[in-house]
Amino acid sequence: MRIRQVEIERFRGIKELKWCVDGDIVCLIGPGDATKTTILDAIELALSPRWNIPFDDTDFYDADTSEPIVIRVTVGDLPEEFKSDAKYGLEARGWSPSGELHDEPEQEDEMVLTIQLRVEPSLEQSWAVVNDRNPEGKHITAKDREKLGCARLGDYLDRHFSWSRGSILSRLTGEADSLSGILAEAGRAARSALADVPHEKLSSLRQAALRARQAGKEMGVAPTAEYKPHLDVQAVSVGLGGVSLHDGEVPLRRAGLGTRRLLAVAMQREVAKAGGPTLIDEVEHGLEPHRIRRLIRVLSANDGALGRRHVLMTTHSPVVLGELNAQDIRIVRHEHGVTKVYSVPEDLQPIVRKASEAFLARKVIVCEGKTELGFCRGLDAWWSRDGRPSFALAGIALADGGGSEATRVTKALADLSYDVLFLGDSDQPIDPDQNALEQAGVKVLLWDGDTAIEQRIGLDLPWDGVVDVVNLAMNVWGEDSVRDAIATRLEAHSERKLTNNPSDWLGLGPNDDDFRKAIGDAAKKKGWFKRVDLAEDLSEIVIKYYVNIKETDLGQKIAALQKWAHSDE
Repeated sequence: MRIRQVEIERFRGIKELKWCVDGDIVCLIGPGDATKTTILDAIELALSPRWNIPFDDTDFYDADTSEPIVIRVTVGDLPEEFKSDAKYGLEARGWSPSGELHDEPEQEDEMVLTIQLRVEPSLEQSWAVVNDRNPEGKHITAKDREKLGCARLGDYLDRHFSWSRGSILSRLTGEADSLSGILAEAGRAARSALADVPHEKLSSLRQAALRARQAGKEMGVAPTAEYKPHLDVQAVSVGLGGVSLHDGEVPLRRAGLGTRRLLAVAMQREVAKAGGPTLIDEVEHGLEPHRIRRLIRVLSANDGALGRRHVLMTTHSPVVLGELNAQDIRIVRHEHGVTKVYSVPEDLQPIVRKASEAFLARKVIVCEGKTELGFCRGLDAWWSRDGRPSFALAGIALADGGGSEATRVTKALADLSYDVLFLGDSDQPIDPDQNALEQAGVKVLLWDGDTAIEQRIGLDLPWDGVVDVVNLAMNVWGEDSVRDAIATRLEAHSERKLTNNPSDWLGLGPNDDDFRKAIGDAAKKKGWFKRVDLAEDLSEIVIKYYVNIKETDLGQKIAALQKWAHSDE
């Protein structure tokens, strides 16, 4: 089963949402209170096998109970029995290859059903398969909803390790009709001794435990002894939920959170071989980075004829994003009750890999290259020492735009409703140009005079600062190499003989502008500061002389960057 579309009206923080769910692996990201978890909650409730759910007034948008909650989830890749006219075939709709919902199925359409959960102001709940032809719809039973196989893995996992209604372990057992009888037999035996129950009486439970162990191996989860069905002594009664999975004599609910989450995902993947989406809230929760990477790789794997499993998840972890492709990521934006979900264009794949933190930030500074990136890191450290909030505290991320691609990356982030600033050189034309970026809402800072950052620094620093810049380059790249690179750009003035001490150069005859331009040109051409650490050292020199350059272009651009970064104080 695949989720094709989600519509939400007046549920918790969402007044309105309409989202076409394209893709098998979908990861929702966004700032806090962007309603990411609410989306998963809504899907879970609409597809829940429970017949009664405890709603209250706070589940209504703005606690306004004058209108009902309506959640519609359109699903495809249906169980065959659902397609018959005797079941829900007459209520079927069409899902086009281009991702459009047709109330009357067309020739190339996939047959889909729209399942609606409606919660009245009286808190009465109803589930139905609906369409525009029949808005009232046809009731869908809890038993049929369970056949859709939707599983939610959040903070509360323990129910999935017991043989209870809707649990993954019950689905692994594969004998829903006889499950009650098996549990009743276990209860009778427990009154004397659970150990006396013949193995054949619990054979299906033991087989499910074995399948759970096999599924867990793929995630790197192994039992201390062995997984087996056993009576949980803390259960109130031996009924649904009373018999749970144990690791030896210890209930699996006593295992660590990371182990329980991985095993639950592994078990759900085993169930999902027969269909059914998995909803995972904060997929990284309780897991170390290496286990996160392992989990995402397994979830994203193509399982041959089965393809990729259908997984919807949320995250706040750059580790998770670093393992995903751009097309797997969705940005959730929420304003005035309206939630929108945006796809990430493939153009941003380099940022997903190199600067995944940018997608989790509130504001993004796109740096044309590593020199600008290191320069901004140095400014951030300076402002933090001076009592300003750090970029991290202010929700600002730095992204390396990768040179010529930087402006396209900037525009793409702005189109995803990020607050973006672009810092770059003006020595080459940019595409999109400054006007197009500003129309997209980007704050653009380009150095004046058709210059790169190294040239601007060479022109605007006081001479003592320029000497410090040259000394920094000499310390890294060697005195002779740096001197010769500068001398080459002054070769028209043959009378000028440069020593290895830049402090003496002004006395050799060249005017200030000649040397400044030659130094800036050499630094740019030779790439002296195209390393993040060296650019940070370069920024320290600029900061040292900041009081002397406030009126220069360099000083004014630094001030503009600081104002933008801390505009929300």
